[in-house]
Amino acid sequence: MLPSYLGVCQGDGVNYNSIGKILDTVERHGWSAASVSFGSGGSLLQRLDRDTQKCAYKCSLAVVDGDEVEVYKEPITDKGKTSKKGRLTLQCEDGVYTTVEHGKGDPEKDLLVPVFENGELLKDYTFEEIRQRAQITPNEIDILNFLAEDK
Repeated sequence: MLPSYLGVCQGDGVNYNSIGKILDTVERHGWSAASVSFGSGGSLLQRLDRDTQKCAYKCSLAVVDGDEVEVYKEPITDKGKTSKKGRLTLQCEDGVYTTVEHGKGDPEKDLLVPVFENGELLKDYTFEEIRQRAQITPNEIDILNFLAEDK
């Protein structure tokens, strides 16, 4: 066992099934499970990641010496991973949200609002406002089906 002030935190690849396998490996190598903790972002509640909805947060525009520069990636191995470029707009039509590239969206319909700008907090949302916007209820999370799918 490690000293009480020292431990191992495993966060990558952690899910309902992998925790047991990780602990078996720890024990097989003569370590104590008391020396290990697990990160909580590893799909223990919901197996959602940026690939679930083909979603990733990336820079799309930079200002360099006062000039706007489009920023994007265009992998030669997977054209499906080409990112949007320029100043983006987020629009909702018939309940479907769409992120639109610079020059293709309607600025009047843009749902994005500045929250931080140049280190200044412009809009301070309450936790209740965020929860209402998310509109997720415990009934929408079917943990038993999730665990069955993860096997």
